[in-house]
Amino acid sequence: MVHSTNMMVIYVDHHNQVLSWQGEAADVFGISPEPFATVGMHVMELPWERVVEAAPNLNNTLTVMHTPSGRTLLLSIVKLPRQVMTLDYLLVISRLDMIQMEPNEEDRLQLERNALIRSPKMKKIIDIIHKIANVDSTVLLLGESGVGKTMLARMIHQVSSRSGRPFVAVNCGALPDSLIEAELFGYEAGTFTGGKAEGKRGLLETAEGGTIFLDEIAELPYHVQSKLLEVLQENTFRKVGSVEVKKANIRIVAATNKDLKQLVAQKSFREDLYYRLHVVPLTIPPLRERREEIVPMAQLFVDTFNRRYGRQFFLSQQVQESLLAHEWPGNVRELENMVERMVVTYCEDTEELWKETIGTCDSDFPLELPGKQLPSLKEAKKQLEKELILRAYDLYENTYRAAEALQVDQSTIAKKLKEYRREDASGANKRSKKR
Repeated sequence: MVHSTNMMVIYVDHHNQVLSWQGEAADVFGISPEPFATVGMHVMELPWERVVEAAPNLNNTLTVMHTPSGRTLLLSIVKLPRQVMTLDYLLVISRLDMIQMEPNEEDRLQLERNALIRSPKMKKIIDIIHKIANVDSTVLLLGESGVGKTMLARMIHQVSSRSGRPFVAVNCGALPDSLIEAELFGYEAGTFTGGKAEGKRGLLETAEGGTIFLDEIAELPYHVQSKLLEVLQENTFRKVGSVEVKKANIRIVAATNKDLKQLVAQKSFREDLYYRLHVVPLTIPPLRERREEIVPMAQLFVDTFNRRYGRQFFLSQQVQESLLAHEWPGNVRELENMVERMVVTYCEDTEELWKETIGTCDSDFPLELPGKQLPSLKEAKKQLEKELILRAYDLYENTYRAAEALQVDQSTIAKKLKEYRREDASGANKRSKKR
């Protein structure tokens, strides 16, 4: 990634006109800082026309170019695999001398998802994220499960001056209470029986200079909350089993789908920590309140899974209408899972089943099989078990809490999820070979 003040992203439609752009480009690229000065402009009017001229025919190409002022820039042309609404490709331009590391696949997908933001509420959130890019204020992301809190946490990191340093994501609900303190803060040699003889550095040290994202912050044990408070107040911490005070040069972004005020009233969450986290609160609206993003986002997921599984699935008008009619209680995560299911089970006769699936995806029972065929009791139990485990994992977002809800061992949930992914991938490969 690159520093945001040295990078510009231009979104271009299939008519080669600029839809929008992000980045502080006036000083670096000689373009007016006012967005309306560039939006609607044809790419040929930009100062790098010879490079951009071939853009629609290029695919993820990196090109070195020079500006009239003598700056050396790197132009990355990202041709989207399938036209998303009117968006056709991205131009990512950065100063070659300021690049710290090459953009990866995750960063590319992040750019594509950013381009799909349509709703006024989400645009306001993105504006705030850019306004706080160069300060280290703590951000608290609020919203239902699956709304995209992790994506926004990553965006906060990417547009900040810390973007060239680590981004470390921690799911506080996924770690056992007995281990989370040692994982976050590390431990000294000889602290634990069976621990590493030389001790271990914690995730706070791993994120040094960068951003640490504490997801499900409400699940953080009470005694660990006081240690996190010290990090926020003093920028210091101590490893488990140590008296040595270490400096913490990190930015903290936290997220939860719980009502922290209520937890404070119940004495299960520290009030002082709540106020330290609540500096810049951002409430992400659920997907049902930003329906203009459902189809573009679904198309992006279709493109992603088509590449992954070697398929050629597309969203028909009828399926798009079904997607828009659904309430999406599981938000973006549910949409992503639903699209993956559609892609991996693709065949010409399944569109009606998909429409039923979208409409009844929160049903207690699997879809009725074609031709009124009944599965064997063994197969029905297996299918019901799969539905329960997938739903529990979707609801609780980690294997430990899903196992607790279903009253089974965590290892059972982890093993079954791995088995389901292997079955889905295997089935997709077989269907691909038949086509």
